[in-house]
Amino acid sequence: MPCLPKCFGGGREAVAQPTKKKAEKKDQKQKDENTDSSLKNARNLQEFFQESELAILGPLANRVKVVIDASLPATLHGTSRVTDGVPLAIVNPKAPDRRYVILHELMHHQLDELGCPSLCCTLQGKAPQDSWLRHTQFQALVRGLLVQLWELIQHSRFNLMLARVFKCGPESAREGEYRSYMNKGYLPAYGMCRRDGHPSLRRLAVAAHVATVELEGSNELQRDFRRFVNMTYPSGPELYAMGEKLVGCINKKDVELLRLTKAQLDAEMQNMLDDLKKVIENLNSGMRIKVGPVQPLKEKFNGRCSTVSHVDFCDMAADPIVTVTAGGFGGRFGGESWMTERRR
Repeated sequence: MPCLPKCFGGGREAVAQPTKKKAEKKDQKQKDENTDSSLKNARNLQEFFQESELAILGPLANRVKVVIDASLPATLHGTSRVTDGVPLAIVNPKAPDRRYVILHELMHHQLDELGCPSLCCTLQGKAPQDSWLRHTQFQALVRGLLVQLWELIQHSRFNLMLARVFKCGPESAREGEYRSYMNKGYLPAYGMCRRDGHPSLRRLAVAAHVATVELEGSNELQRDFRRFVNMTYPSGPELYAMGEKLVGCINKKDVELLRLTKAQLDAEMQNMLDDLKKVIENLNSGMRIKVGPVQPLKEKFNGRCSTVSHVDFCDMAADPIVTVTAGGFGGRFGGESWMTERRR
C-alpha cells in the first residue's frame, strides 16, 4: 500500500553494466550491509508498548524488532521483512501514528506465522476479447491491484482488534495518502496502466481506491473522497458503487487470532480466501476464478510464508491451456504464475 506497508518497495535502480559476476558481488555486499545496519539499529517492542499490551501480542512480541528508517520515502510509512530469521517492523520516523505502523507490521508477521498463505496466481487460457485483462500485463495486475486487495482482506482481520485494544488504526495514514491524491486530482492505477491507460483499467483502480477508503479511512475522508470521485469521473457514482460492492465482499472481524484454536485458524484462513474469490469475481474479468485450499510450502517464501494458495484465472473453455504464470506474493501472489511478497 502506498502509505502503509507495501508489497513491493520498487524496482532496483539502474546501474552501469559491470560483468554479471561483479554485479552479483555488489548486490550481495549491499544486502549484507543492509542486513547488518537493520539488525544493528533494531529496537525492542518494549520501548514502544507497555508489558500489558505486549502480553496480548503473544511470544512474537519478544522476537519482532523495530527499525526506524529515515530513508523510506514519504509515501511509505512502514514495511516489514525477515532478516537472518529476525522479523522486522521497518518504520518511517515521519509516520503520523508510529504505534499503529509497528502493530500493523507485527500483525502481518503474526498472520504469516499462523498460516496465512502466499498466493500463486496463474492465467490459464485467453481472456475474452472484451475483458479488461486484454489491456494490461498479468504480472502487473498481480503485483499491483491483487496485492492491494489481498492486503485489505488481511487488514480486515486485525484492524478492528487494534482499534479496540490499542486505540489506533489506519485512518491517519490513509488521510495523508488520499488527501494527496485528491490535491493532485489523480488516482494511481496500481501499475496496471499509465495515466492515459485503458478506461476499463482506470475504472478498476478507482473502485479499489474506493474500497480502501471505505474500509480504512475516517468518516470525513470517506465523505470528501466520495465527492472527489463523483466530481472527477463522468461515471463517478457508478465507480463508487463498484468500490462499495468490493467492500461488501470483505468480512471485517474483531478477532484476537492467538485465542483461536488450530481448527478455528484454519477456518479463518479459508474465510479470507473465500473473501478474495468474491472480490476477484466482482472485478468481472470474464474468467472463471478458482481459489485453491491452503497448502504447505516446502520452504518458506521470502523467509516468512510457509503456506500457499493457488489462484487461477481460467478460460471458460473446458480444457484451458496455461499461457502465463505470474508468480506469487507472500502475503502473496504468483501462473502468467506469480509468488509475490507483501509489504509488504
